[in-house]
Parts: sequence; structure tokens; C-alpha cells
Amino acid sequence: MKRFREFINLVRKKFPNTGFFNNFEQNMRQPDACRVYYAYERALICLDADSWEVLKRKAVGHFKNGRENQQWQGIFNQLNEAFAYQYLIGKGYKHVRTPSETGKTKQPDIEYYDGDKKCFCEVKTLGISENEIDRRSSDKLQVRDAYSDYGKLSCGFLGKLKSTLDAAHCQIKAQGGVGLIYLLINFDDITYDYYDCYHAQVLACLKEHAAERIYAQIGIPERDHICKPE
Repeated sequence: MKRFREFINLVRKKFPNTGFFNNFEQNMRQPDACRVYYAYERALICLDADSWEVLKRKAVGHFKNGRENQQWQGIFNQLNEAFAYQYLIGKGYKHVRTPSETGKTKQPDIEYYDGDKKCFCEVKTLGISENEIDRRSSDKLQVRDAYSDYGKLSCGFLGKLKSTLDAAHCQIKAQGGVGLIYLLINFDDITYDYYDCYHAQVLACLKEHAAERIYAQIGIPERDHICKPE
């Protein structure tokens, strides 16, 4: 856990009064949390030294940029870029790197080469819904209708998926028009009882979108993936 621990120590040093990551050592004894942390470590260790320095700065810079009840999510949305980096390396692409942010113009999340062609990767995370955040943070016992709550992806989720793809596609086009959209999706239904339906809905959305290449990682650690057919 070299790099993930290095990042935790950086956050603790930079934000000593927030209590963020205070329960890390205790959480490491929980199997589910441990699997998530090790998934991040396996991805982070793939980064070259310069890209790791850039990603650390980006992630720390987004501390508390998440939603009200998930203020830590901004950090992890940035760290999720490591999963795309890991994917690109695994596919054999060359010169994969995370460019530094200049503050003047929007930089692509990741640059890489497909043969002699320079390409760009935009990484986007779709987290759980506001309703699910409220459910998980509430102390009150809530009666749920499993199918109505989780049976299929809502119009709101599908609309958010499309708008996220639109934004990433525009960012890639602004850089040169060639590349990959890498999505990381966490569904409300943690049991994945209705995943077959989710898979069909997401795949239909990817097929309809104008972007040429889209890869959707489902969950952390990755439970499955959904790709736009080429």
C-alpha cells in the first residue's frame, strides 16, 4: 500500500483538523474497505513518477469538492483517473501520462499514443444518487420497495450519463478529437440484483452516443465493464 498510504499521509498533513482518513487503519480490517483500498493501490502503482505527482496535487486540490454528505468524493473522483491509466497501460498504449494543470486552459486527464497518433482520455465518475446518500446517512429505519427503488436506472441517471458523455466528448474534441472516454460508475443497488437491466440500459446509451470509444468500469474493485462496440 505504498502509494495509497503516501497519499493518506499527505492529506493528513495538509488538512490536520478535518479527521479525514482517521479511520483508515481500522477500515483496513474490514474486507470490503480493504478490497477498495487495494484496488486503488494497484492502479496508482502503475503511474509513472511524474504522473503520480500530478495526480496527488489534483486530488488534494479537490478536497471537500464533493456533495454535502460526500465531501471526500472530490478526492476519489480525481484518484479514479488512475484506473483509466492502468487500463491504457494494460492495453499496450505508449507514453501514457497525466499532464500538469496550467490553470489557463483545461488539460486532458490523460494523454497517450496509439501508434504514432496522440490521443486523449477523459475520466468521469458517476456516483450514487442523492436519494441513496440520504438513505445511507439516515438513522431512521426506511421501508423500501426494492424494485421501485432499484429495479431499473432512472431517467435522471440516464440523463446524467448522457450529459457526462457529452461533456467528455466535447473535451476530447477540443484537444484534437481522438481518444477514449473512461467512465467509473457506482450504482445505488450495492447488491447488483438488477444489474442485467442496468447493463442493457447503459449499453444502449453508449451505443447511441457520438463518441467513438467509451469504456465504463462498474464499481471498485471492478465488477464488470461495459464498452461501446467498435
